[in-house]
Amino acid sequence: MKPATRKKAITVLLVLLIAGIAIQFIRPDLGNRPATGDLAAPPEVKAILQRACYDCHSNQTRLAWFDQPAPAYWLVVKDVREARKVLNFSDWDSLPKAQQAGKLYEALNQIEFHSMPLSNYAALHHGATVSPEEVTVLRQYLWTLAPKAVPDTSKQRIALQQFASRIKAPADTAAVKITYNGISYHDLAAFGDWKAISTTERFDNGTMRVIMGNDIAVAAIRQGQTHPWPNGATFAKVAWDQLPDSAGEIHAGAFKQVEFMIRDNDKYAATDGWGFARWVGGLGLKPYGKDAGFVTECTNCHQTMGAFDHVFTLPVADTLGLYDQAAYLPDSVAAHPLAGKVITSLVNHSHGRTLMSTLYGNDIAVKSARSGQPVYPAGSVLALVTWVQREDPHWFGGRIPAALTSIELVSVGPGAGTVYSAYEGMPLVKKADSSAVVQERIQYITSRKASVFP
Repeated sequence: MKPATRKKAITVLLVLLIAGIAIQFIRPDLGNRPATGDLAAPPEVKAILQRACYDCHSNQTRLAWFDQPAPAYWLVVKDVREARKVLNFSDWDSLPKAQQAGKLYEALNQIEFHSMPLSNYAALHHGATVSPEEVTVLRQYLWTLAPKAVPDTSKQRIALQQFASRIKAPADTAAVKITYNGISYHDLAAFGDWKAISTTERFDNGTMRVIMGNDIAVAAIRQGQTHPWPNGATFAKVAWDQLPDSAGEIHAGAFKQVEFMIRDNDKYAATDGWGFARWVGGLGLKPYGKDAGFVTECTNCHQTMGAFDHVFTLPVADTLGLYDQAAYLPDSVAAHPLAGKVITSLVNHSHGRTLMSTLYGNDIAVKSARSGQPVYPAGSVLALVTWVQREDPHWFGGRIPAALTSIELVSVGPGAGTVYSAYEGMPLVKKADSSAVVQERIQYITSRKASVFP
């Protein structure tokens, strides 16, 4: 190497060395302030969370030696600050009890889908990895946090009051406030007339849910074009309180909230092509979140479903081939039972296996049920579709439909002209029931109270 070249190389090295030393003095504060209220959990649970989560999700961050030098230090500080915004165990007491449990369920699901810890973090911080045995420990603990489904007269009273008020004075959708991310409830207010895509029992938060889709979403399911979902596809996830009765059946109680996902690759490019909005507070319909930051909460949760275009829901008609069963049903059902609109849904734990059902109706039946009429008018067609229940593979804390067990149809005619028919199995085979059973099932199906929609 020529002397001039050697001198230039040494100069460059010295500059880099001085710059490297200088940047070590640029150290943004991690802000490890004292905890205001830490998580109270069994020792074995706390030990797992402290080891795997607290370095990023608490004010008790401990940096490894290789985290200390800049610029690695800057990246760590940035990641820790972002992680604390999502979940900070040091501020645990600032969250309502229900939200505390929700955060833990979300954390476990992120762990199970290997979204957390981040792969680049776990590659160097081996202590952050959670073993399958530890996942089992966390699951068992979260079971203890789930609300117990027991009869509750106060919840029943609230549901009845809500139903009565909805009949007396339909919701003024024009008065509902726009959410902070610019999605208007008024543009989505007809979700109660959309088609049901699936039903979910959420034992983690004590709700019954129906996931509904607009025409674009339903067409995508029928055409098998859900990976990815097309622009314009919109989902409404409607939640009601669980309302158990003494016979072991869980009904949809008071309306709690509705969440929307809207597909628009251009408008929502920053959030994986999906826009999010949520209205809570029952029929008061208050926009969720203090600012647009709530969208980060949504995207953080839905990132685990990247392989499914960020959608948790498994459409029951798609997964069970129910649309193909139309050939086994009479023309009066308008092609298939899911062609109707949702009247209500329920879960039954009294048969030795858990069954979940959704009651659909044509326009005449739905209008009658939602208006509280005591008797369905002639021309009403109802379809009670029942599945065996299974654990939701996309969310620990939920249960969804599995194998189809039956479809029961009631067509209301004038006078005593009501017709009942039932089908079982896959493919569907018509059942032959006694007249007493037929009358019992007609009474059961036609007496289900409609779920409250805003």
